[in-house]
Amino acid sequence: MPWNDQSGNDRGNGQGGPKGGPKGGGPWGSGPQKPWGGQQPPRRPDDKGPDLEDMMRRLQNRMRGGRGGGPGAPGLSAMGPSGFMVLGALLVAGWFASGVYMVDEGENGVVSRFGAFHRLTTPGLHVHLPAPIETVRVEPVTLQRSQQVGFREGQDRPSESLMLTGDEAIVDIDFTVIWQLSDRPQDFVFNTRGPDELVLAVAESAMRETVGRTPLERIISTDRSNVETQTRDLMQNTLNSYKAGIKVVRVQLQKATAPEAVIEAFNDVDRARADAESRVNEARGEAARLLQEAEGYRERVVREASGEAERFNLIYNQYRLSPRATRERLYLETMERVYGGADKIIIDGRSGVVPYLPLEQLKNRQAQPAPSRSGGQ
Repeated sequence: MPWNDQSGNDRGNGQGGPKGGPKGGGPWGSGPQKPWGGQQPPRRPDDKGPDLEDMMRRLQNRMRGGRGGGPGAPGLSAMGPSGFMVLGALLVAGWFASGVYMVDEGENGVVSRFGAFHRLTTPGLHVHLPAPIETVRVEPVTLQRSQQVGFREGQDRPSESLMLTGDEAIVDIDFTVIWQLSDRPQDFVFNTRGPDELVLAVAESAMRETVGRTPLERIISTDRSNVETQTRDLMQNTLNSYKAGIKVVRVQLQKATAPEAVIEAFNDVDRARADAESRVNEARGEAARLLQEAEGYRERVVREASGEAERFNLIYNQYRLSPRATRERLYLETMERVYGGADKIIIDGRSGVVPYLPLEQLKNRQAQPAPSRSGGQ
């Protein structure tokens, strides 16, 4: 339709407009058109201002016409000042609404202003200044994550698992690191890129350092918990120095074994250790038995000595009362002990007769071994 054709008549039917409207309607039957495609809708006498719903509808029509219309199609240029004000108000409202966000339980919001850390927000509904003034990143601070070192999904990774021990042996170690965000999630947001790769690198380095100063025997048998604790502490110190905002919860050793080439040697060591423990237990039992016998012997000797001392005191008291009788008694008791087990010939020295002594028989008796008292009894 030419620009100077403001009638809006249908060239084929002779009616006043495309919808049979009065003569002089625009292309859509909406009134006279401006030469540049604008529209001048008639105003009612009681019209006090633009209707928002009608204005939005007309705005959409003009935007569609501006994109796809030909000559004479109305576009954005047809909007009046009030339409632009409404559009601007809607855009500003949507811009401010983009600053509303929700933080769930177990999460913290890290708000940055012009790219620098500004504040932390706790669970709940919050508002920040719209981008690009302020932005927010919500992170789960209580979620525990895991990182496998030395293996992935059951597949061994020798480049990570084979390590050199303190006694220059080789050990195959698989372990898992459990970690979560620290109480400074802003460090995690601003200082950490690729947290999984960072934890993997720090964990492998810390484990190699711990294993490098620990003998192989302690790693695979008696000192596994100490290796876990030392590795966790070393990892935490390293991550703190990086200000990574990561807390290492625990380190779990999944496997710590010697390579197959030295397994038999360590089996021999285990058998020797078991044999040594058995011998130690036997020695302790023998020592306990000897100690018990020694204590019994000591008790017996002490009691005998106490009895002899008491007997001596009694004899001494009697000796003080009657020295001569006491000496005679002691002499007779001593002679009885001396001659009690010997062959004796008793003669009367006052008889005046020379006695006959069977010396040959006495010699034969002395040559024969004398039976013990216990056997003779």
